[in-house]
Amino acid sequence: MTKHQDLLAQFKLLSATAQSEVLQSFRAEFEGKGKLLEVAQLENITKKTCPHCGNGRVHKRGKQSGVQMYKCTDCLKWFSSTTGTPLWDIKKKEKWQSYLNCMQQGMSIKKTAKEIGISIQTSFDWRHKILSVLNKEVPKKLSGRIECDELELPLSNKGERNLTRKARKRSSDFVRNTKTKEVTTVQVVSAIDENNQTYFKAIETKRITTKHLNKTLGKKIDKHATLITDKHPSYRPFVKSKPSIKHKTVKSNEHVDKDDKNVNLQKVNNQHKQLRLFLERFNGVSSKYLQNYLNWFAYGKNMENFANQTKQWFSAILITDIAYNLYQLLKINAVNIRT
Repeated sequence: MTKHQDLLAQFKLLSATAQSEVLQSFRAEFEGKGKLLEVAQLENITKKTCPHCGNGRVHKRGKQSGVQMYKCTDCLKWFSSTTGTPLWDIKKKEKWQSYLNCMQQGMSIKKTAKEIGISIQTSFDWRHKILSVLNKEVPKKLSGRIECDELELPLSNKGERNLTRKARKRSSDFVRNTKTKEVTTVQVVSAIDENNQTYFKAIETKRITTKHLNKTLGKKIDKHATLITDKHPSYRPFVKSKPSIKHKTVKSNEHVDKDDKNVNLQKVNNQHKQLRLFLERFNGVSSKYLQNYLNWFAYGKNMENFANQTKQWFSAILITDIAYNLYQLLKINAVNIRT
């Protein structure tokens, strides 16, 4: 037998408790050396163009700290397989596997920092570099039967130093739709189709309008789709401008049509319930970063069917090129949250 088969045979002789301890030990060793990153790189990374000049003629030039290096034949600049991705210019790549596992568990930034031994600022920066990738994972089209609704959340200025209003000390201090023009809410336009593709878009506004729906859903809905909504007045003119789309409505307080049980908002309302629970883990999310967290939630739901979710996260990060100058801008304008 091979060494692999010998090891497996010995493993089967152990008790269930001993097997669990061995697996945890192997996982700790695997994560500690960041091996999964190397596996994901080998399977997914093939640099075809130079991130500096766009030239496609590049050549491998060895490895540096386990990362493949390349040289462009045109501008003669060097770059790595992680250049332009969130992993570029990161000094502790071996800790990203443990970091992604913490993200899968929904840990807060501070708890994650303590868990893997990095600073709170580093934990914050890594999280938003990862989440910036997920903007490209948003579905381009929703088709078939599409349930659509909106979720209202309090506008949060968490982390801001100079508030123009009195700070809220508790959630009960939130006032919805004040008489002034001040916006105190975020409306999350939510849609889920029959293939369980989910789309979220956060808008800082008191109330959703037809203009908002055109901007968020206008190009997302397939022209032959059936849109199921509540009787919010903004949906009717939105659908009227798209005559090929069928529109069915239910009363907002019933969620299911009494005459046709197939016309309902159960899936999207269930997503709203799960989304609220997801956001509660972080003790409040700043509204300016809310879209990142919405994309995270939607992507996480898609990943539930994968046995090795951490590897899928790595694959998404490594094959998604972020524009070189955009990454530099992100680095310059990074938000400092040291406390």
